[in-house]
Amino acid sequence: MPGLDLTNLFEERAKLPKPTNENLRKLFEGIDRILIKDDGVYEEKAISDKVILEITGPGLVNRFSDLLEIDESLTGFYCLCLGSYAIELFANGQLRATIGFHHGRSIRYDKWNSDVALMQNENLLSFLAQLGLTGPQEEYQEDQRRAEASNIAQSEWLAIAPKCFTKFQEEIQDINLNTVDYLGELIAELDKEIPEKDKRVIALLQTYGKTSNFWTAYPIYEEAPANVLNTYNPRDILDIYERSDRNYKTRRGLGRYICSFNFRKIRKKYLKDISDDVINDLEKCFTAIGEEKGIYEINRLRKDKNKKNS
Repeated sequence: MPGLDLTNLFEERAKLPKPTNENLRKLFEGIDRILIKDDGVYEEKAISDKVILEITGPGLVNRFSDLLEIDESLTGFYCLCLGSYAIELFANGQLRATIGFHHGRSIRYDKWNSDVALMQNENLLSFLAQLGLTGPQEEYQEDQRRAEASNIAQSEWLAIAPKCFTKFQEEIQDINLNTVDYLGELIAELDKEIPEKDKRVIALLQTYGKTSNFWTAYPIYEEAPANVLNTYNPRDILDIYERSDRNYKTRRGLGRYICSFNFRKIRKKYLKDISDDVINDLEKCFTAIGEEKGIYEINRLRKDKNKKNS
């Protein structure tokens, strides 16, 4: 499948008309046949030749057209994929337009300046399922389940995080926002909430250790405690850990921190500060939870330390 070329994409798109229901209705004028094909749309053409649903007859075509109503208040975005399906519109045997169908909730037409959300997407998906095309509805429902699970996970994460993290919830979730835009304010709020440095660092480590995926595919907000920890001297973090009760919540966070990609780049500078007791603690922690990459990184850390000491 071809990739999506973003070069000058947004500047060129801005010159095109905005999505409207009036323009969408014009696309359906005279349409007597609709083909839905697997995969999305690239350069105004369906990527796949595989037809997974054909809609004919005035009643069904009109019903599909009605349900494809767009929400004109939800435009101005552009999905980074090429879509899940292609919708081809035919009149008298001639292909008139090809519309990309994205994730059961939005569409893209290459002659509009952005993607646009669907107003009746769940009704549309139900209609397609009744005609035998269940894939879009199943994909959408699975996305909804994942979103619900993600929301629950985030709520649980915020419940154990310092309270000020909730105040910056939107900022720490925004992948496009530069961390420095809010980090200073977050740190100031955190210092007020937890004035004692040792308790503050432990809270950050325990928050950073609250994860289902230590190394990849974790939500962006989980980086927030690490971003704050990066403002401390690693020697201080290690000393504070050793002065603590060294429980498993704290061990998870410290292990994730010193085995992270960013810290590995500078870890050799701090090998003498990472004691054998710390290494043993982290090995026990990662072994107990079956975190194989963590175990590998701790063994690698131990070898680097032994090599330096030999």
